[in-house]
Amino acid sequence: MKKVKIFLLIAALAMLTGCPVVSKNIVGLEDYKIDAQKLDGTWINQDGAILIKTLDAEKGIIKIIFLEDKDDIEKATIKIMKGKAWLYFNMLPEDSDKEPEYLWGRFAWEEGRIIFWHAANDAFAEAVKKRKIKGTIDKKKDISGKLSWETSTVILTDSAKNIINLVESSDKNYFVWDDPTIFIKLAK
Repeated sequence: MKKVKIFLLIAALAMLTGCPVVSKNIVGLEDYKIDAQKLDGTWINQDGAILIKTLDAEKGIIKIIFLEDKDDIEKATIKIMKGKAWLYFNMLPEDSDKEPEYLWGRFAWEEGRIIFWHAANDAFAEAVKKRKIKGTIDKKKDISGKLSWETSTVILTDSAKNIINLVESSDKNYFVWDDPTIFIKLAK
C-alpha cells in the first residue's frame, strides 16, 4: 500500500481517481543512461518539492525523496527505461513485495524540467477487455464514512515489448496528456 501512496504523489490525477495502471513487468526495452549532474538536485512545482539522487546512472535508477512532510518522509526508487521513441518511469517495488507490480508511466526530461504522465486507466481497461493486451482489472469498493465509490486497478501481465508497441503505435491516448506532473529544477 505504501508504494501506491508514493506513486500517487507523482501522479496527482491517479490520486483523485484511485485507479492506477500497474505492470507485472518493467515497462521499457532497454536501460536509460542518466546524466547525474543534470538530474540530481531539488525539483519544485506548485504542489511542493522533491529531491532526486542518482543511484545507478548506467541502469537509470534514481531515488526520489518527497520534501513535503518532515515527520513522514516518503521515498521512491524509480527506474527510467527507453521505449522505441519515449522514456518510461517504473517505480521499483519494496523488497518485501512477494509479487512485484510496477507503477509506471511516461517520462520526459528536458533541460531543467521533468514531466511525468500517468497511464490512463480507462484506456488500458478497454484494451484489456478487447484483448489488445494481456492483463486483468481488479475492482474494489472503497467506503469512507457514508461515502462509497468503486476503484479499479489495471494489472498488465503482457511483455514490455507489447506494452510499448501498444502505447507508441496506437492512435488511442494511453496516457493522461492533459494533466502531467511537471517539476522544474532549482538552480544551485
